[in-house]
Amino acid sequence: MTEIRRRRAEPVPKDAPDRSELLARRCAEMADENRAENIEILCVSKLCSYTDYFIIASGHNQAQLRAIARDVEIAMGESGLNCMGREGFDMGHWILLDFGEVIMQIFDFDARNFYQLEELWADAPQLDWTPLPEAKPEDEE
Repeated sequence: MTEIRRRRAEPVPKDAPDRSELLARRCAEMADENRAENIEILCVSKLCSYTDYFIIASGHNQAQLRAIARDVEIAMGESGLNCMGREGFDMGHWILLDFGEVIMQIFDFDARNFYQLEELWADAPQLDWTPLPEAKPEDEE
């Protein structure tokens, strides 16, 4: 059986000049690694006072949403950022993770369509980011 190695990026240094952006990208990468869809990073630093970035992603079911949330929390913890607030983990339609500098929102498709946060924050510039390339099975390396 072929096993795929998980991709782990280095933690974001505390003194990185663009730390908030790097943290937002890291959240998006973790969501992508968990096969989230329609991942968007919105720069809201000039539109609100309580965070710099919103990361919005969609998943297919409660198990996937929880897996994304757990991996994002681990990745942020590795970068020295603890989750200040977590909502919706038990509900399964919308999970919100508040890390202060970045807020991650993970929706199932129906909830994302209903709330339409991209419409609410339409004035926020989107950060262009590139998903990680597919990891190769160990026996192909």
